[in-house]
Amino acid sequence: GDYQDAMSDQHDVDWSLYHSRLSFSLNSKMISPREVIEAAIRTRDEHPERVSMSQLEGFVRQILGWREFVRGMYWSNMPGYPEKNELQHQTKLPSFYWDGNTHMRCVNKSVEQTIEYGYAHHIQRLMVLGNIANLLGINPYSVHEWFLSVYVDAIEWVEAPNVIGMALSADGGLIASKPYVSSGNYINKMSSYCKGCRYKPTIKTGENACPFNALYWDFLDRHRDHYGRNNRLAFAYKNLDRKPSSEMEAIRRYAEMLKQNADSL
Repeated sequence: GDYQDAMSDQHDVDWSLYHSRLSFSLNSKMISPREVIEAAIRTRDEHPERVSMSQLEGFVRQILGWREFVRGMYWSNMPGYPEKNELQHQTKLPSFYWDGNTHMRCVNKSVEQTIEYGYAHHIQRLMVLGNIANLLGINPYSVHEWFLSVYVDAIEWVEAPNVIGMALSADGGLIASKPYVSSGNYINKMSSYCKGCRYKPTIKTGENACPFNALYWDFLDRHRDHYGRNNRLAFAYKNLDRKPSSEMEAIRRYAEMLKQNADSL
């Protein structure tokens, strides 16, 4: 629906926002995909004023389309799929993944929710926790193990393609045609996390700069051989190429410092 990618830390808002929380029941086979789809269609037929056709289509497409695509991709690329590391990322998993102890408010809140509920919705997993892992160059297998450890719905056939493939782009493009990385600007637009955060989403380098910013431009710069000709990233690379050499040098230095000190961000 209209708010499926929203993120909020407001306690007067349901912690799962606009998500069904059916993933554990589906992945553990307590309920069948057919049963869920038929219930959704029936609800639309009986209450068209409550459920728009676009909402129904998106919901059904995720279960009948994406979920089955992921299942097929996992089994057709096993064994060895979880060990893929196309970008050769080797940084160790920072400690904040286990305790949420970080000044990055979006990461802090997403990890705290994960610890409390064993659940975070797809944008928290993809554009916060997966995003920062990719930008920091964390070893994909360690991220994969973390996701398996903390989420109640994380059964490997569905978890590995979404983490190794979609979130980390470690499978060479088998799952997704572009890396799902972003600067702090995206998180600021899609959430309430940036309000009150120590880091500012509009600043690229320096003590108060959002780490996502320098790390994003550094990621694109480092992986130009992989993504420089990717049409879906053409606009991003045009913006990258407009940056003065002095600015890029400052971004590279600051990003390297962030990667070296990930545990204390």
